Amino acid sequence: MRDLLTRIVSRMGHEPVLDDVVLCGVEAIVLEPAHPPSVERAQAFRAASGDIPLICASIDLPNGGTRRLDPVAYLVKPFALPDFQAALADALAA
Repeated sequence: MRDLLTRIVSRMGHEPVLDDVVLCGVEAIVLEPAHPPSVERAQAFRAASGDIPLICASIDLPNGGTRRLDPVAYLVKPFALPDFQAALADALAA
C-alpha cells in the first residue's frame, strides 16, 4: 500500500517523504492508524511542527484514538483512487 500511495502522490506532482529524518517541510501526513508506530510518529511530528494536515488510510474504522488525531480525511481500505486524491488535495489546501 505504501508503494501505491507513493506513486499516486508522485503522479499528483508532489514529492513523497518516507524517511522520518527528513520531515522538514512536509505539508501533509498520510498514515495507517492500525500500525501504532506510525500514529506515534505522526503525533510527535505534529506536536513538534505545528498542525500538519493528516490523512488516515486504514483497514480499521475510525475510533476515539483516531478521532483525536483530527484527520482531514479518514479513508477505509479499499478506497477509490479519486477519494484519496481529493483527500490529499483537501489536506494540502488546509
